[in-house]
Amino acid sequence: MIARWQDFSLWFAAWVMLSAVLARAEEAPLPLTTAAAVRRLAPEEAAKARPVQLSGTLLLVTRQRDSLVLRDATDGIYVEVNHLIGDTRRPGDRVELSGVTGAGDFAPIVKASRITWGGTGPLPPPRATTTAELNAGGFDAAWVEFEGIVHSCSPSPPDRFPAGRAPRGVPANRPEADRPGPESWTITLAQGDDRVTVQVRDRVVPGELIDAKVKVRGVVFNVHNANRQFVRASVHVAEQGMITVVTPPPADPFGLPLQRIDEILRFTPTGFTGHRIRVRGVVTAHRQGRTVWLQEGDRGLRVASEQPGALSPGDVVEVVGFADHGGYAPTVSDAIFRKVAAGPPPVPLVLRMAEEISRQDANLVQIEAKLDAVRQTPDGVRLALTWNGTPIGALLPSGFGEPHDARWEPGSWVRATGICVPGQSDFLPPAGRWVAEEMQMLLRAPGDLAVIRAAPWLTARRAMLIAVAGAMVILLTLIVVAVLARRQIAQREEARKLAEVEFAAMLAERNRLARELHDTIAQNLNAVSMQMELAKNSAKAGTVEDVMPHLVTAHGIVRSCLAEARESIWDMRSHILEKTDLLGALRLVAEQMSAGRGCTIRTHAHGKPRRVAPVIENHLLRIGQEAVSNALKHAQARTIELEITFEATSVRLVVCDDGRGFDPAPERADGHFGLRGMKERVEQMQGELRIRRGDGGGTRVEVAVNGLAA
Repeated sequence: MIARWQDFSLWFAAWVMLSAVLARAEEAPLPLTTAAAVRRLAPEEAAKARPVQLSGTLLLVTRQRDSLVLRDATDGIYVEVNHLIGDTRRPGDRVELSGVTGAGDFAPIVKASRITWGGTGPLPPPRATTTAELNAGGFDAAWVEFEGIVHSCSPSPPDRFPAGRAPRGVPANRPEADRPGPESWTITLAQGDDRVTVQVRDRVVPGELIDAKVKVRGVVFNVHNANRQFVRASVHVAEQGMITVVTPPPADPFGLPLQRIDEILRFTPTGFTGHRIRVRGVVTAHRQGRTVWLQEGDRGLRVASEQPGALSPGDVVEVVGFADHGGYAPTVSDAIFRKVAAGPPPVPLVLRMAEEISRQDANLVQIEAKLDAVRQTPDGVRLALTWNGTPIGALLPSGFGEPHDARWEPGSWVRATGICVPGQSDFLPPAGRWVAEEMQMLLRAPGDLAVIRAAPWLTARRAMLIAVAGAMVILLTLIVVAVLARRQIAQREEARKLAEVEFAAMLAERNRLARELHDTIAQNLNAVSMQMELAKNSAKAGTVEDVMPHLVTAHGIVRSCLAEARESIWDMRSHILEKTDLLGALRLVAEQMSAGRGCTIRTHAHGKPRRVAPVIENHLLRIGQEAVSNALKHAQARTIELEITFEATSVRLVVCDDGRGFDPAPERADGHFGLRGMKERVEQMQGELRIRRGDGGGTRVEVAVNGLAA
């Protein structure tokens, strides 16, 4: 019984373990086993690191030796490896790997975690294609074969690892991290109008390939942007043996038949071969390492050449290169040249009509035109010309000479000499003759633009500046006039308000004076009249004693009325101050008072004379008048000096005499206003009064008023 129970337990445990394994297998995704299955993944799906198990043939190891391209029975795939691949691996080696998928920068890739190397076998047959199909996109890590003519062949720049990054699996401080890859050459192949760049991971001999028709087997890599969009195709070749020469190049390029410039790309029943041609011409301009312009007869030619060495206008050279079309006139590219002879600089062809432009592409021409504008740009000095009513653009490139002449002013007439570049309109005829009517000019040096008639002084630019300046002057004038008008209006308004205030003050003063006259003089005169009436009645009785009391009373009333009238009159503003200033009024009053008395009056002013408040001037005038009167009546003075000093916020009046002196009693008994009136006026002005004996005798009266407005 126990044995049966043990057997049952073993069977149950095995069943549980098998169920767990089956459940785990159902949950885990199956690995992808073909390159085509990986390539069909969307970038988002490939980024989920799906498991991969592949086996196939090695096509290429990258220069960094941290990646490879594998080809299985379905397609090619780019594989990243987590360690360096040995230098002994060659195309054809068998590879088995496992890893996960990755999104890649352009197409899905595989990130290998384990690689097993097998034996070496033949490479699979490549896919036959053309340069046009390659440039149409759709190839990535594909094994292809195509034909073309080699246009250029040059060593590739050193292809080191990006800064701060070592190959996967190699520490950054290891020497292997900075070691460059094997030698590499860049070849440009053309097939008709289509071109493809080929990277060869091996040494090549340019003389054996340039101008040869070759068959290339390689792996397609694509140039793309940061948005995973195709830019152009590039083919990578593992070794020179994958390039087969179909038609070798000529042994001596300069042994090719000589062709006239005007015969390039003309019709032939056999068409164009795509191989190099040889031409001869006179140099009209040369930009070292970039472009040579030739002229033969009345035809010009633009030649693109990176060959070093300087050529001068007038040199006779032979050029070997590839004829290109697509612009208005043919050009020669990827060219080499040799100097045959030296000669005089070529004479430019003078253009007189726009119809001549079509036949002068790349030729040295000359026109007389009006200079409309000069503008400095990063690529040189650009000029806008008008020739026979046609706008012409001209460029003096930065590398063609010194900065432009300062005499190049808009509005001047110039003689321009340069390379003719016919303009290409937006509309091209679908067939037949294409006539260019627009032109650009390429100047070779500042001397190619000579001023034959200077611009008038009054150019459009200067006229605009003058107009702007005139407008600004008019605007400023209007602003000044408006400000002055507003100020004048404000002054008039202030004067009107002041007149209203003065009129109101005058009216109030008249009313006050009427009340004073009614309440004082009129009442006193009425009392005098009554006393005189009583005296008259008493006189009829014939008794003098009865009349005298009435006369004495009337006399007292008259004296009192006279004193009150004098005080009221002195409180009123003097009319003299309305005709002259304070110093003049004092001088006039003093001269009137001293007339016939043999007394000399002297006046002095210090500081800048100015008018002060009317009430202040009136008080100072009356104080000075009283001081002069006292000096004449009581001191028998022979000389009186009046001195006024004006300061920023104060005024000071001094009256000095050489008389017998003055007793500054608080109040005189004779009824004159006297010292009491002076003190009261000084108190009303909130000033200071000082009366003392002078240094040489006499009396000195000094009044100072402070706190006045500046």
